[in-house]
Amino acid sequence: MIAADVYGVERHRGRGGWTWYTGSASWMYQLIIESFIGLKKRGNNLSFSPCLPPEWNSVKVHYRYLDTKYHIELTQLQTTSGVSAKMVVDGIEQDNPVIALVNDGLSHEINIRFEN
Repeated sequence: MIAADVYGVERHRGRGGWTWYTGSASWMYQLIIESFIGLKKRGNNLSFSPCLPPEWNSVKVHYRYLDTKYHIELTQLQTTSGVSAKMVVDGIEQDNPVIALVNDGLSHEINIRFEN
């Protein structure tokens, strides 16, 4: 949660303080995307190393790469079966849990199941 630094003095009523500056918002975005969701882009590859709170069952990310949309759902398994990560791209299970980004102008459905 970002602190809500809103002024109450009549002349400044409703204005946000320093915590609402765009720099603060970008750090919050980076925290969520890189730390919780674990999204990493290297070249044309997209990978995930999620660290979600146990009470979060899943999270969805809509990622655009040029003219192509990737609809990604990360599902946290509540078992300890030893499955580290399993990825399905457009209905096809993948051996490698890395998304190779392509600009084909289509929409792709990606499901990633993992244990935390």
